Amino acid sequence: MRKILMLLSLVICQATWALDVFVRDQPIRQVLPQLAAELGKSVSLDDAIEANLTLSIQDASWEHVLSAIAKQMNLELSWQDGIAILTPSPKVDPSIRTAKLSHCKDDIWPLKHAKASKVGEHIKQYFPEIKVIVDGRTNALMTHYCGDASVLERAIVWLDSPMRQIEIAAEIAQVRDSVQQQLGVNWQGALLDNAANGVLGSVELGIASAPVSLGVTGSSGDLSLSATLDWLEREGSATVIARPKIVTSEGQPARIESGTEIPYQVMNDDTLSVEFRQAGLVLEVTPEVKDEQTLLLNLKIHQDAVGDMVNGVPSLETNRVQTQVEVKDSDTLVLGGIFREETLVSVSKVPVLGNVPILGQLFRRETQKQEKVELLVFITPKLLKMSVN
Repeated sequence: MRKILMLLSLVICQATWALDVFVRDQPIRQVLPQLAAELGKSVSLDDAIEANLTLSIQDASWEHVLSAIAKQMNLELSWQDGIAILTPSPKVDPSIRTAKLSHCKDDIWPLKHAKASKVGEHIKQYFPEIKVIVDGRTNALMTHYCGDASVLERAIVWLDSPMRQIEIAAEIAQVRDSVQQQLGVNWQGALLDNAANGVLGSVELGIASAPVSLGVTGSSGDLSLSATLDWLEREGSATVIARPKIVTSEGQPARIESGTEIPYQVMNDDTLSVEFRQAGLVLEVTPEVKDEQTLLLNLKIHQDAVGDMVNGVPSLETNRVQTQVEVKDSDTLVLGGIFREETLVSVSKVPVLGNVPILGQLFRRETQKQEKVELLVFITPKLLKMSVN
């Protein structure tokens, strides 16, 4: 390393990797050319550059030294064929600066559909140069920005677009398994052959037994779903428990419950009280819109049935299923596979004699039959058409 004393105030320490430069109040037109000559570099100074230089920098390259000088003295640094060229920075016309500031604008954006806090987060992320204030009370944004407002306006309008609305129609029915077999009812996919019925598929909910079935075969295939259930109900072969409908927004869960509350007595501190346990079907559907014709349904199904009494408290037999299914708009999804056994008692007797006390038992006969009943849930999502001004 060698040291050079330049005009009693410039010391340069040159090594193969860095420079140490110390200058105090010396004319740049004298200091910089001498520094360049000592290092074997080339530099060109504009004739208008006349200021003095004060600089203290260590472990810097030749390029970094020039960049520091240019920044300190408000100069423009450029390179041409290895020659460093320093020129005065162009002065900004005050009228131009005023014109730029005149493009800055304050605006208030009332939001109709989205939450201002959520939209504000997105705007701050997408446009960090824009100042955003969120007013939760009026659900509005206050912005300060400079430049073209059309991009910001398009972003806010898009983020404030209304969420799509979906109607969830459900039909909950209990159908005797023997009737399904006798009539050739196959709730698993047979209706796919008939587009008018719009049945898409099935999801198994319950305990063992046969796979879930869906659809109507044979001549019954021309019947609509509701008409088929109504006919089975009139014949005593099915019971429609509920036909709820609910409207929800995209991404928001719709919850449908059907069941009963079981009362039981509880003794607390010599006080007898009645409490309830809920048994039945709980269906939670969260729809997502994939396109104008396709919906994605996130399903959570709880099926609770009353079990044995334990210490005077009824137990619950619980089934839980969570799945995701893609369906077409207005198609019907069938959920099944939950079975229970019913005991059917039929009495045949001789008229009049069968009603005689005691002796009437000789003239009548009772038969019991175990019947399997399947709980079926039909879900039809419908994308509602909306007009947005």
